[in-house]
Amino acid sequence: MATYLYCILAPARAEALRADLMGIGGATVRSLVVPEAAGLEAWVATIVDARFRVTGDALAKLALLHNEVVDAALATGRTPLPARFATCFADDAACIADLAKRYAELHAGLERVANAVEMAVLLVPTNGSRPAGDSRPLRDEPSAGRRYLEVVRKRTRNEEQLRIAAEQLAARVTAAVKGIVRGETRVLSPQLLSIAHLVGRADLQRYRDTLAGVTPGPQFKILVAGPRAPYSFATD
Repeated sequence: MATYLYCILAPARAEALRADLMGIGGATVRSLVVPEAAGLEAWVATIVDARFRVTGDALAKLALLHNEVVDAALATGRTPLPARFATCFADDAACIADLAKRYAELHAGLERVANAVEMAVLLVPTNGSRPAGDSRPLRDEPSAGRRYLEVVRKRTRNEEQLRIAAEQLAARVTAAVKGIVRGETRVLSPQLLSIAHLVGRADLQRYRDTLAGVTPGPQFKILVAGPRAPYSFATD
């Protein structure tokens, strides 16, 4: 048996977790108050096996269950600091001891995200702007090696141009929401550029309206997702 940690919240007010809330392994989620850490509240559950000996889709389902519990905490009106997926302790006492030891760090994190949510902005390349495939020549074609190198150079050049265009659009998004968001992080992949914003709950509509006024141009479409718990702005 082990104590599984989902998230940390500021000292409880009127909001409370649902009595029927269950997470990983069907275990009931419960509140664990940490008196040694000024009454911080941890949402935990007692699970049978803390080793998570699964992979692929089974592991993804467990991560989704973790997120559902964190979302339930966000729905109370408080903003949780999500714990890293699969964070476990030997028992409640070990969990309380660890949180108490890190009270200053946790308190600062909760202050940073208080009354805020995370919003995601995805800059997705349109079909017409995605880099072309390899179009690899056949081995017995004349000058096949040279043609292949030309294909690779062209694809690399197209990917670089798309990356530059994505970063330019991201800079426009950042400038547009400056003064509305509390923080920003970016993740760039070959498929898209993802921007996470920490936004006060009271500023959500102004944030959405502002983003709606950003014209992406023909190379990209802008997708906005959220609100969600501030995973991108939580410490480990």
